[in-house]
Amino acid sequence: MPKQLNDESFTLIQHYFTRVCKIAGCFDSDISPFRTIPAAMMFHSRPVFLLLQASSAAQLSRQQPTMRYKALSLQSEAFSAVRNEIKNLHSSMIVSDELMLSCIIAGLTSSWYDVNDLGLSHVLGSQFLLSLWLASKKRHLKYQETSILGAYVYWLAISAFVTGDPRSSFDFQEWLHETVGKLSMSFDSLQDHKESQLPQRIFPHPLTGFSMQTFICVGKVGSLCRSAHTEASLPSSTTSDQQERLEKQAASVEAELFKMSQPRLHSFQDPHDSQTAVEEILAVGEAYRCAGLLQLYMSFPQLLQNYHQEYVYNEDSSWEEQFLFELTSQEFLSTATLIPSHHNWLRRLAFHILSILESIPPSSGTRVLQGLPALIAATWFVDPVEEDWSFEHPSLPLAISSRSKEEGRQVVRQGLRMHEQYVRLQQVSRVLEILEEVWRRDDEGVGKCDWIVLVASKGLQTLYG
Repeated sequence: MPKQLNDESFTLIQHYFTRVCKIAGCFDSDISPFRTIPAAMMFHSRPVFLLLQASSAAQLSRQQPTMRYKALSLQSEAFSAVRNEIKNLHSSMIVSDELMLSCIIAGLTSSWYDVNDLGLSHVLGSQFLLSLWLASKKRHLKYQETSILGAYVYWLAISAFVTGDPRSSFDFQEWLHETVGKLSMSFDSLQDHKESQLPQRIFPHPLTGFSMQTFICVGKVGSLCRSAHTEASLPSSTTSDQQERLEKQAASVEAELFKMSQPRLHSFQDPHDSQTAVEEILAVGEAYRCAGLLQLYMSFPQLLQNYHQEYVYNEDSSWEEQFLFELTSQEFLSTATLIPSHHNWLRRLAFHILSILESIPPSSGTRVLQGLPALIAATWFVDPVEEDWSFEHPSLPLAISSRSKEEGRQVVRQGLRMHEQYVRLQQVSRVLEILEEVWRRDDEGVGKCDWIVLVASKGLQTLYG
């Protein structure tokens, strides 16, 4: 690094490359774009240079409270530098990679400074900037551009659960999903200058792993569920059309999540991180997909009701089962209510997600991505209820779990405490705080507590990635 760096700047930049890089994504090595890209930008981009220092100071502030003032001061200085660059866009309307990355870093790390800071202004402003940024690119994105886009997709997905107008957020993600599907991307810097039609082995992304599309779909789930809760609080006479629209969108996202195919292991290059293997990254991706489905069914139980007709009226069903289904249908299937068999199936899905995450070694670098799927799954560690018939999903058959809610809760509780000690970020403690309150309410036996409603009513939102 240049000698003109003062001691404090040198220390913070050094902390970024020695410590922050290890918790910024699911792997850390010489090929990590969180090392290579900022290193190439920081000495000619003032916003990037300041934000690297600010994020380092923010991460240090948990152990060194005196660093909090320095972190906030650097953050404010970085925001000022970003605003100056945005003002200069009027002449060309071309957003540089440096400016796009600066906005992403600012948004992803907003809760590092203050656990309650959701980075709303960054989310809203970045959507306009991303549109301009992509408009200036060719159909084929180079590796640096692909890496920046992946970081944006991840940030947008986790923020969709907590901040911004959910309806406009969903619409933007729909546009982004379509746009990403049309792009050709380099997943290795060696591919920047050649566009081969043959399948190529790729380096996984440290945030989106193997699939931007999966994270966009999960983000759409967050927006839809928040919209559903908003609509539920309005008079029913004014929401029928909107509710029908939400249900159609939910069915569309459900279909997208089921279309997500698990990529083959041999398609990926090793990330060169001794703590993280490719199969672990793929496992986290599957956990996100299943967690997206679990959250979607929680807010839109009528999606599960659509499968009842097919699975009760079949050649193997007795007339008693069909008659019982008719009676129960009259009570439940006309409303958006979870019937006992659905409740138990969602519980099985939650333990299925836990089994996926448990298959990953505790030392894996992927632990930094596991917050959201662990949170969604753990909110369904509840007691089973008595059911008249069992339900099986045609596209996601699950084994019955013998684990108790207490066992599942303790696994997540212990994992989050260990993870908080590793990353030293307060939002990990916030996830556990939310879960403890959800579990307490569930155990009171007055109905299933929805964590999205809880965090909105109690002001417990943070970025759960």
